[in-house]
Amino acid sequence: MKKITDFIINKRYWILGLFIILSVISAILSTKVNINYDISRYLPDTSETRIGMDIMDDEFEESESSFNLMFKGLSDKEKEEIYNYLISVNGVKDVDYEKNDNYNKEDSTLYIVHVDDTEDSKLAKDVYNEITDKYKDSEIYTSGAIASRNTDVLPMWILILAVGCAIIILIIMCESYIEPFLFLATILMAVILNNGTNIIFDSVSNITSSISAILQMALSMDYSIMLINRYRQEREKEPDKIQAMKNALYNAFTSISSSSVTTIVGLIALVFMSFTIG
Repeated sequence: MKKITDFIINKRYWILGLFIILSVISAILSTKVNINYDISRYLPDTSETRIGMDIMDDEFEESESSFNLMFKGLSDKEKEEIYNYLISVNGVKDVDYEKNDNYNKEDSTLYIVHVDDTEDSKLAKDVYNEITDKYKDSEIYTSGAIASRNTDVLPMWILILAVGCAIIILIIMCESYIEPFLFLATILMAVILNNGTNIIFDSVSNITSSISAILQMALSMDYSIMLINRYRQEREKEPDKIQAMKNALYNAFTSISSSSVTTIVGLIALVFMSFTIG
């Protein structure tokens, strides 16, 4: 083990360069990963739900889908303009809207947009994105099959909030202001590598795609803290920084590996779930 830790420290610049290159490649590959929004694909073949869905698919082949679009605070003129726009969008088969209480309640206005394809199709995605981008500055709410397929499980603001909280806590707890950003940079590289290597799979779940980054941060942050803490202890005995890090990496190996084993054993149980999203 001593030879391995010494090799890592002696070849640190080569290793860092290699991981930067791999991260760039993974960042490119991550854009090519196919995201699956159909959670039913992970159901076992023997599941009653899976069997029932297969029978319905055989008997009733879907050829269209829809999503609900609700606006707040529209005038009568705006309601008519929005309806005319929605019906003109390429791929929209029909729009349900009438000037009655079924579609207008207080200051809320509902449109039901029908697309001439299934909810998991590229056409449905393009229609949904075009409409939501058009009214991104308006107060809108969406629901329905197409909306569920094209909405992230974990909104970006939650990820930003989590990272922000982590930075604040680390700045308070760490002895150096650079350490929190060093930790996060390391984890960011790991997240990019993880997302990029998902290209080996036919597809990954949108749940996986949404939560993997924040899950990695939560599970692996402590290993960086353990190593840097051990390095400080070694520096008290060893004036040479390089040798101190070699000693720290070697002496921290047992505690880091034993801690990671508990994480691995806990998560490996997911592999044996009949619901194969695990």
